Amino acid sequence: MSDTMMGSQWPALSNFRIEDILSQIANNDAISDIHISAGEHLSFRQNGDIVKYIKVPKLSDEQAENVLKQLMKGNLKAYERFVAEKEADLSYVSPDGTPYRVNAFFKLGKVGIVLRKISSEAKDLDDLFFPDIAQGIKENVLARKQWLFLVTWPTGSGKSTTIVAMLDFLNRQRSDHLITIEDPIEFVFKPDKALISQREIGHDSWSFANALKAAMREDPDIILVWEIRDPDTAEAALNLAETGHLVFSTLHTQSASGTVNRFISFFPPAIQGSIADRLADALIWVASQRLVKTADGKGRCWVYEIMINTAAVKNNIKRAQIAQIDSILETSAKHGMTTIKQYANRLVEEGRTTKEIVKWILDAK
Repeated sequence: MSDTMMGSQWPALSNFRIEDILSQIANNDAISDIHISAGEHLSFRQNGDIVKYIKVPKLSDEQAENVLKQLMKGNLKAYERFVAEKEADLSYVSPDGTPYRVNAFFKLGKVGIVLRKISSEAKDLDDLFFPDIAQGIKENVLARKQWLFLVTWPTGSGKSTTIVAMLDFLNRQRSDHLITIEDPIEFVFKPDKALISQREIGHDSWSFANALKAAMREDPDIILVWEIRDPDTAEAALNLAETGHLVFSTLHTQSASGTVNRFISFFPPAIQGSIADRLADALIWVASQRLVKTADGKGRCWVYEIMINTAAVKNNIKRAQIAQIDSILETSAKHGMTTIKQYANRLVEEGRTTKEIVKWILDAK
């Protein structure tokens, strides 16, 4: 990582300030994450790879701790809670208005911090999907007034970008009340046609359970439940979808069929049959996604597996024949569905990436 890429002059570590770091990378789209750890060099995730910035000394324990205190805006109670609980999630907005999601933790007894840069502008759906797929999503999926939408894959796969793009599209198209329940808030929406209420756990509500229960009394049309982590959240998301709301959420799963299995497995075996029936009726769309490098190595693009809950998919969920969903995806392009391998091959054919880059996807069983 060169001085030119980072800026003409790197700040002196004797007066280490988080604003000095963020100002260097604010306009650098290649950098998505910043790693700050006591006893180590600054590191950055650049186009998917970790790059260590070795031109400045390793951070001292005191410097890492001071950076975290700056991110917590001098809130001594928040820092004391972090020391007691050993982890902390928070949001931070830099002076230039760029939002960051922050996780602080201990490793070998020393402070570690990871900041993820969140775009201050929502992407257009056409920037994420192939044009025909984006149009199908707008016309056939986001036009719905209720049902459950799920976007999945592990952390770092761009789920936030996809969710924000969809909600911003709805914000510009519909005069609805959109409620988001997040921990922490990652993207601050600018209300257009929609009325928007963004709620952060720990700041605007004490828990997901409380916020979800209250949401039913807040006249919502569209609800983002940032992550389904447990049976209570899964049950609440189902209830909201069943009572005429458009519900968006995320799961840490790696395929459409895996998402269905994971959702059902939140519940005890005795009621999984009834949950499968309810999910089959409430679910409308699942996207499992991954970020891969572009062909020129200067950026990244999205690879999607998309499942739409057609009659065939619904019947297989109800019959607990989840494995059959993969076969349906392979032969349902006319319905807007695609496997992740099909999507990756299309990216290769259009020159957006290469076979070498997506080989791990194409070779997967």
